[in-house]
Amino acid sequence: MTQKHSTDNGLHIYQPQIENYKLKMLLYGPPGVGKTSLAATADLHPLTKRVLMINVEGGMLSVTDIEVLGLDEVPHVTDLQDFKHLDQIFWYLAKDDHPYQTVVIDSLSELQMVNIEGIVQEQLDSTTKSGAKRTSVDDVWQEDYGASTQQLRRWVRKFRDLPMHVIFIASERSDQDKQKNETIGPNFTPKLRTAILGYMDVVGFMFTDTEQDEQGNTRTVRKLLTQPYDKWIAKDRTPGNKLGMVFSDPSMPKIMDMVTSKTKEGE
Repeated sequence: MTQKHSTDNGLHIYQPQIENYKLKMLLYGPPGVGKTSLAATADLHPLTKRVLMINVEGGMLSVTDIEVLGLDEVPHVTDLQDFKHLDQIFWYLAKDDHPYQTVVIDSLSELQMVNIEGIVQEQLDSTTKSGAKRTSVDDVWQEDYGASTQQLRRWVRKFRDLPMHVIFIASERSDQDKQKNETIGPNFTPKLRTAILGYMDVVGFMFTDTEQDEQGNTRTVRKLLTQPYDKWIAKDRTPGNKLGMVFSDPSMPKIMDMVTSKTKEGE
C-alpha cells in the first residue's frame, strides 16, 4: 500500500511501492515481428489485465488468434477515427470508470501521420503572410511537423501519466548523422523521438533471430532488446533495470514478472 500524506499547503507526498508500479513502454521494430501480439499478452497477467487497444493502423488480425497467444478472449479494440477522437478516448480512461489496466496505442508512428493530415486539413485554402496557399492535403509544410511535434509530445505525456500501464507501438526508422553513422530507432521525426524516448521506462527493439535446440534443430525466435546495442536504440529504466540486455520469446507476463522480481534477468 502506498503511504501518502498532504502538507498544509496541499502538497501531496507519497512513497512509491513496486506493487503500484505502472509500466510505460515503447515497442518498435520491423513490420510483422509481433509487436502487437506482444502487447496483447498483457491480458495474461493479473497486474496488466484487461487491455484496451487503440487501433490507429487498421490491422488487428494478429490478436484474433487467441489459441496462439494463449488468451481467453480477443482483446478489446477501439478504432481511432481521427486525431480529435484521441481526446474522447483519453478522458474515458482518465475518469477511471472502466475495466482496463493497460492501454495500447498501435501505432504511434501512424498517429503522427494522422496528426499531420489533420493539421494540413485545417489549413486547406488558407494563405500565409508570404502569400503561399495550401490547396491539397498532400501539401505538407515544414511548420506542420513543428506543430505536430508539440501536439504529440503533449498527448504522449498525457497518456503516459494515466494511472495505467501504457504501451506505445512504433515502426522502425534508420537515420544517419553528418559522419554517416547509422542509428535505428522508433519511426518519428528527430525532435519527437528525443522527447518520447525520455518519457518511457522501457524502449524495446523487437526482432527475430534463429536458435538451435539440443537436437540441432533450428527455430525462429522473437527477441526483445532492452539496452542500447551498436546502432539500435533501447532503454530499461524499470526499478533496478531488471530486464537485462536481450531476452527470447518476450511476453508481457514475463516482462512484468521481471520488473516486480527482486533479481535481474540472468541472475
